[in-house]
Amino acid sequence: MTANWTELGDRCWVRRYPEWDLNIGVVAGSAGVLVIDTHATVSYATSLLDDVRQLVPGSEVRWAVNTHAHFDHTFGNSVFADAGVTVISQENAAAQLLERGPLLQQRYVENPGVDPDFPTIPADVIAEIAVAPVVAASETFAVAKVIDLGDRRVELLHLGNGHTDGDIVVLVPDADVIFTGDLVESSGPPSYGDDCYPLDWPDTLDRIVGLLTATTRVVPGHGPVVDAEFVRDQGGEIGSVANNISGLHHNGATLDYALRHDEWPYPTAQLADAVRRGYEQLGGVRRTLPMA
Repeated sequence: MTANWTELGDRCWVRRYPEWDLNIGVVAGSAGVLVIDTHATVSYATSLLDDVRQLVPGSEVRWAVNTHAHFDHTFGNSVFADAGVTVISQENAAAQLLERGPLLQQRYVENPGVDPDFPTIPADVIAEIAVAPVVAASETFAVAKVIDLGDRRVELLHLGNGHTDGDIVVLVPDADVIFTGDLVESSGPPSYGDDCYPLDWPDTLDRIVGLLTATTRVVPGHGPVVDAEFVRDQGGEIGSVANNISGLHHNGATLDYALRHDEWPYPTAQLADAVRRGYEQLGGVRRTLPMA
């Protein structure tokens, strides 16, 4: 371990930042350094860039990758872009950041000081998020991209929708490490927001499992590093959510009834957006049974 960085494999590190229990990845090669996610504010990102430069002194930070569009992973993009770093994301994530980022900021401007979704965020941090420059990736891709770090490669893969429609995993083959962003979470239940794809998510996780070995270190978006078994187990739970939504819809349950359903692997209150999004994807309500 170097300071607060944990080396998971050859020149491949992770650091858990206490804000949002956020994992930031670093991969170094002979041609430069790649950073995975850029944090949530200008000040956090500035500190992050300093931390990375101290971790790999003498090496140029050349690439920053967004695992998806959410602010805690992307609102530091401007700091990296201003430093000459190439910021990369899946094309849907870049578009979503430009569309949804300002809407989040406007919500903070209109309701300063508190975020009901993240009640532990201090008021001064919310104020900083509200004015952070929203900078999307300068390079995007659709399905896959390989970054040549000189003596090694890093693979960026969009394996399907799940937490959002722009999720990617970052695979470091020679270190047997994969960074999954919020497709996998170990600090708590997976986060189903109003841009999630609950019915697609299980298949996307199946594809991730197909990339793993018995020794792969899996870095979730938030929380401790996990292994393939953890991903399989969480995939089963996410599959159960999808099956429940599909079953309720197929049986004619109204949306209100489905929102009151309590047979889930996660707390019901955390699945409201998942149920709504699933019903939207399935085309509304099939009224075949007299469910209230």
